[in-house]
Amino acid sequence: QLLGYINNEVEVNKIAKSSMSISIKDQNVIQEAKLPRRYIAIALGGEWSFRTYNEWDKVVEKLLINDTNLNVIVLGSDNAIMSAKKIMDKFSHMNVFDCVAKFTFNQTSQIIKQAQILLCCDGGLMHSANAVNTPIVALFAKLTAQMQLTESICAFSLYDKNNVNNISVQQILQKYN
Repeated sequence: QLLGYINNEVEVNKIAKSSMSISIKDQNVIQEAKLPRRYIAIALGGEWSFRTYNEWDKVVEKLLINDTNLNVIVLGSDNAIMSAKKIMDKFSHMNVFDCVAKFTFNQTSQIIKQAQILLCCDGGLMHSANAVNTPIVALFAKLTAQMQLTESICAFSLYDKNNVNNISVQQILQKYN
C-alpha cells in the first residue's frame, strides 16, 4: 500500500495528479487584467541556474515569426524580472504581455489555467500547470520528467543531464508544434 491506497506504485503513477483551488477573488483579479482570450504562457526565471532557461527570447521570436497573431504571456516571480525585460524590450510592439512579478502565485496559476499551453522549466509554475490541467512543454536537467511528473500529466518533456540551456530552441519548438 502507498499512502493507504490499495493500488500499487505503478497504478498510482498512472492516475495521480496534483490539484489546487483558485478563489473567485483571484479569478476576478485575472479577469479584470484584460488579458487576451487565447494565448500561450512562458514561465521565466528560476532558483537554480541549471534549471533556468536563458533563451526564451529566441523561443518567443521564432513563435512570433511562425504566427504573428499569437499572444504570449510571460510569467514568473522576482527572479524573472530581467528575463521579462529582455523579452519586452525586443517584442513590446508584438502581442507579448508581461505578467512577471505582478500577481500572486494563485493568480498566476489562474493565468496558466487559461493558457493553451505553458512552456517552462521544472519548477513551481510547472507544477501549478499540472494542478490546473494545462498542457506543458517542460525542460528538465539532472532530474528527469519521470522523477517529477506522473503519467496522467499532459507533458511534452525535454531533458539534459546537466543544464536546461543545453536544450535548443529548435527542440522546444518541435515539442510545442
